[in-house]
Amino acid sequence: MDLDPVYKDRWGGPCPRALEIASAMGAAESAPFPGLVRCDATRYQGTHMQGGTIVGGNETDSVVNRYLQHWRVANLFVPGASAFPQNPSGNPTLTAVALTYRTADAVVEKFLKHPGDIA
Repeated sequence: MDLDPVYKDRWGGPCPRALEIASAMGAAESAPFPGLVRCDATRYQGTHMQGGTIVGGNETDSVVNRYLQHWRVANLFVPGASAFPQNPSGNPTLTAVALTYRTADAVVEKFLKHPGDIA
């Protein structure tokens, strides 16, 4: 995903796009939506946007640790589906909620008692 330099939402912010990236990565099938005149967020209500702050075991391969704590900024936690490297299921909302609860618990039970890395 990246931000489209042409299509803007109703507040003037750039809309997400992925077609060029998919093609560059060798996608077997990709096609633009032929009726898109302007960015319409209702098209995305059946999808789940994720990725960008991938969870992993070290800072070389990921952005956040298993508690969704940033590897290099100890007081930055990134709960939500951005930790998914890809969509794990048809409806990942409950997984995102579970990870968010786990993050909140780690902040309260670990980080606030001993600020710093909790991985």
